[in-house]
Amino acid sequence: MKTQKGAGTITRMTKEYHYKWEWDLEASPEALWTFVSDTNRFNRDTGLPPMQLLGIENGAKRVKFKIPLLTVMWDEEPFEWTYPYRFGILRRYHTGPLKEMRVDCRLERRENGTHLTYEVWAVSKNILGDLAIPLGIGLYSAKRFGDAFKKYEELASSPNLGLGTRPGQYLSPNAHIRFDIFRNRMPNADNPTMEHLYAYLQNADDLSIQRMRPYALADGWGLSRRVVLETFLQATREGMLDMYWDLLCPACRGVAEDHNRLGDLSGHSHCDTCQIDFDVHFDHNVEVIFRPNQIIRKVDAQVEFCVGSPQRQPHIIFSLVVPPHEQLPFHTVLQDGRYRLSASSIEGSQVLKADAEGPSTRDFHADKIGWSSEFLAVGLSPKIRLFNDTDFSQTFQLERVTWSDQAATAADVTTLQVFRDLFSSEVLRTGEEISVGSLTLLFTDLRNSTKLYQEIGDAPAFGKVREHFDILEEVVAREDGAVVKTMGDAVMAAFRRPVSAVQAIWNVQKELTARGVPPLSIKVGIHHGPCIVVNLNDRLDYFGSTVNVAARLPHFSSGGELILSADIRNDPEVNQFLEEHAAPNSITRFQGEVRGYSPSMDMWRVKI
Repeated sequence: MKTQKGAGTITRMTKEYHYKWEWDLEASPEALWTFVSDTNRFNRDTGLPPMQLLGIENGAKRVKFKIPLLTVMWDEEPFEWTYPYRFGILRRYHTGPLKEMRVDCRLERRENGTHLTYEVWAVSKNILGDLAIPLGIGLYSAKRFGDAFKKYEELASSPNLGLGTRPGQYLSPNAHIRFDIFRNRMPNADNPTMEHLYAYLQNADDLSIQRMRPYALADGWGLSRRVVLETFLQATREGMLDMYWDLLCPACRGVAEDHNRLGDLSGHSHCDTCQIDFDVHFDHNVEVIFRPNQIIRKVDAQVEFCVGSPQRQPHIIFSLVVPPHEQLPFHTVLQDGRYRLSASSIEGSQVLKADAEGPSTRDFHADKIGWSSEFLAVGLSPKIRLFNDTDFSQTFQLERVTWSDQAATAADVTTLQVFRDLFSSEVLRTGEEISVGSLTLLFTDLRNSTKLYQEIGDAPAFGKVREHFDILEEVVAREDGAVVKTMGDAVMAAFRRPVSAVQAIWNVQKELTARGVPPLSIKVGIHHGPCIVVNLNDRLDYFGSTVNVAARLPHFSSGGELILSADIRNDPEVNQFLEEHAAPNSITRFQGEVRGYSPSMDMWRVKI
């Protein structure tokens, strides 16, 4: 961090105080954004007390905190921000010495880093405010701000610290001993995840371990997401970590419910903050998070220093208010992928596709016509202009469609074989049903198993059937799936991605063929779509039309074949896999009538 450019300037107009500070930092805006825009952490680091959210009314959050001899309460307007260059907030106070305060933080890219400008406008309510603002903001906060930004510069430039960690000594001597005991009991104790986890629990501050997200940590550590998640599950089984199921409100993305048992979840929930009811979806708003067990390290999961910030909604690239009949130009930074642009009072949304070949400028109009149904291309560092052609203020938001990339959802976790093996008692309440928006289901049936018993005898045939189950379970688990149940000679398995199911059965059939004479052959059907998670015989199971269709697809196979539904065949990853592995002319399209469904369905037969 280089020198601060000014100690601050004050402009007194009708008791309004204006402070402006500037710093030159060596990290890029993108690297700093994670820390600077995390106002929960920033408020903690600059000495503010914990806050309490009282509710939301007309879009504003009612918040309070306590300081000696005084309770301060205010209404906080939604943050406005543009990743990774700017964010701001407006607060209107009900109690305390201030009437209003506005904050604006800007990160300007320069050749060797970032020029950061932080401004505060504070309006005094009374004489106490005239004393508190110059002392509290002008003197005390100025130093705190500089210290915080210096620390963030170090964090942004240090891959060894990253993700909000800072060197510390948070584990007690007893906790070190317990951790070593647990680690030695775990399989693959030399797993690098364990070393990272140990360092994280030792060095990460309290805010960082309130909600430990395995995918985000895996990305920061440069490790496999699946390996880190499975290690966290094993660590939970050994008592090092505790696992929680967070129900996220679809409106504010806050935690509406926090449960340590899957059986406590319900298909419907309520957000006390937003005062709305919402449906629960395994793959949309149920996230699995972890905390250290209390014997390893104590953590207060309820402490918050800010009730909103851009980092609470990292999937939203910008959230900007444009007054009626005005326009707003700005720059932002995007990654390859799909985005959804919306305006607060315009129905629907505009879908965008960002890539390096997209145009460098784009205009978007909020008007009575609504959004185009076409995919619009946009570049990765575009200049965007937002036009509000309506008579009302509009809040424009650009949302990355794959916002949950770093969220280990309940759908992800419950389709892992490790979870089902370690936590077989983790099931929903009997009679409870929770939706999954999309799941890939695979059904198999062993071809000519009755004939096999007749040809080689009961004991050898049973051994080969058992061996085929072992191969299925092993390969399904290896491809990030889970065997849900066996039914006679048949298997039902679940996966999050269609290509994982195709890869799994491809490898299963090759393994069966290589296991001797007579070679076993299986009939397979794979389908993808929404379904319902239920508790059946104290086991997580799935129901719905997607399940029914998938279960009937193997009947169209004569053995050694995959039967793919259109949803599977049209998946881009599946197409690529088949292009690389399927023999020429081994894929044929046909139509079949699935019992109980009409009309006939398009299907594809793939010879393995």
